Amino acid sequence: MGKPSIFSRNYEEQMRRRRINIILIVLIIVFASFFYLQYKLDKKGIKLINIKINSNKKIEQPIKNTQNQNREDKSANTQTQQNNNDKPKIETKEYVYTSPTQKIFKIKYKDENNQKKFVGVEAEGLQVDFDISQDGTKIVFDDKENQNIIVYNIDGSKQDVTIQKYVTRTSGFVFEKQKILSHKKDFIWSIKPHFTSDDKIIFLTRIPYYGSKRGLFLWYSNYNGMNFVNLGELAMTPEDIKYEGFDEKGALLINSQGKVYRLEKGSFRIK
Repeated sequence: MGKPSIFSRNYEEQMRRRRINIILIVLIIVFASFFYLQYKLDKKGIKLINIKINSNKKIEQPIKNTQNQNREDKSANTQTQQNNNDKPKIETKEYVYTSPTQKIFKIKYKDENNQKKFVGVEAEGLQVDFDISQDGTKIVFDDKENQNIIVYNIDGSKQDVTIQKYVTRTSGFVFEKQKILSHKKDFIWSIKPHFTSDDKIIFLTRIPYYGSKRGLFLWYSNYNGMNFVNLGELAMTPEDIKYEGFDEKGALLINSQGKVYRLEKGSFRIK
C-alpha cells in the first residue's frame, strides 16, 4: 500500500482511507492471532477437562458403591432389629435365699411361654457350685460358708438336704455337723452338689473320716436330708473332681484326677 502524493488533489481522502486500511489490517491480524491462540488453548482445555471428568468418574464409582453398600447394611440391620423385635422377650426372674450368715443368693429362672425353668445361682462375693435338673424345674447349690446343700423347686419352695448327723457303723463315732465344723473349720462337710439322671442329689464330703488323710467321698442324699449313702471315694481335693455329663445310658461321668468313674442310673456305687 503506497503512500499518496502530497500534491494529489485527493490527498486527504487517500490518507484517511490509508489509515483505515492500516487499522483494519492491524485488527484483522490481532483477531486472527487471538482466535488462533484461543483455538489452541481451547483444544488443550478440552483435553484437560476430559481428563478431569474421567478422573472424577473413577473416584465417584467406588463412592457410589460404598453408598449402596451402606444402604444395604442399614437395610440389613433394620431387618435384623425388626426380627429381634418380633421374637418374644424372655423374662428373667429370681428367688432370693438368705443363708444363716445373712448372705444373699439369687436363684434365677426364665419364664418363657408360661414355662418356668432355672438358669443359675448368683451370690455376690461368694463362689457357688450349682446344678440344674434335666427338666429345668429343680436347682441345687451349696452354701460353702455354712456348708449346706439347698434345693429349690420351680414354684419357689426350697429344701435343705444337708446331712446334720452321721453315726459310723463300725466305731459308733457320731459326726455332728456343728460340732465338727466348730473344731475344724476347714473340714469339708458338703460341697459341689449335682443331680443324677434319675434326679438323685449327690455331693462331696470328708465323712466318714475325720483326721486321716483319705480322699473326698461322693455321697447321695434324698430330699429330706435323712437318707444318705456313701457312693465311693475320689480324689483328695475338690478341684481334682469334675462332673462331665452323662453317657448314652444316663450314667453320670465323674473325672477324678484323670480317672473317669461312672455312676449308673439307679445305682448307689461308682464304678
